[in-house]
Amino acid sequence: MNLNIQNLRKMSEVKKCIHNIVPITAEDKQVVVEFLRQFFFRDEPLILGINMLEDNDSLAKLESYCFNFMDNGLAFKAVSPNGDLMGVVLNNLTYRIDGEKNNEIEEETKDDTKFNIITAFLDKVEREVDVFQKYPNVDRLIDIKIIAVDKSFRGQGVCKALIDKTIELALENECPMVYIECSSYFSAKAAERLGFECIYTLYFRDYLDENDEVVFKTPPPHDSSKVYVLHL
Repeated sequence: MNLNIQNLRKMSEVKKCIHNIVPITAEDKQVVVEFLRQFFFRDEPLILGINMLEDNDSLAKLESYCFNFMDNGLAFKAVSPNGDLMGVVLNNLTYRIDGEKNNEIEEETKDDTKFNIITAFLDKVEREVDVFQKYPNVDRLIDIKIIAVDKSFRGQGVCKALIDKTIELALENECPMVYIECSSYFSAKAAERLGFECIYTLYFRDYLDENDEVVFKTPPPHDSSKVYVLHL
């Protein structure tokens, strides 16, 4: 399903009086992590599903993971005219020819904390999706790693504006696809509204540990992790 990029840009322009999309700089990094603590960590179903908010070591690993995606020139923030932080998006550029290199960040985060439970799950999803095998004509893509919006600004076009910027980045880098994994019911619905195509679903009830117990006991309505792609 192809998204009409021109229409999406026009819709974003309507919101320019409310927010601007600008790069995240080195000076922003701590503020952005604090923002994610408040508006991403507390809402993310995978975190809630294993009670990771109570595990300081895992949260530190997650913060380090976020920092890694703020130095690649693909991280952006939405700010109000008076400078208030409204939302952030952290992206990664992934190539077919050096997939192992682009997975170094995930490999480095593996340890015995609860965060490793999440990375193991994400690795499983990525392996099963096997997006480059599924789309042999795609040699690179933009992967949306994290997107978060201040609760008081949700439903006002901020998420769409951040994804619009990600689409621009994909086009600038000659990427024919944008990829996002959604473990949240609400982020999945947002992706669908923006024309993304669901190519994979893993229900949390089917992801079991060695004792056949459900690993992620997520709050409703979050029942699955879904992978979406947008063909450009």
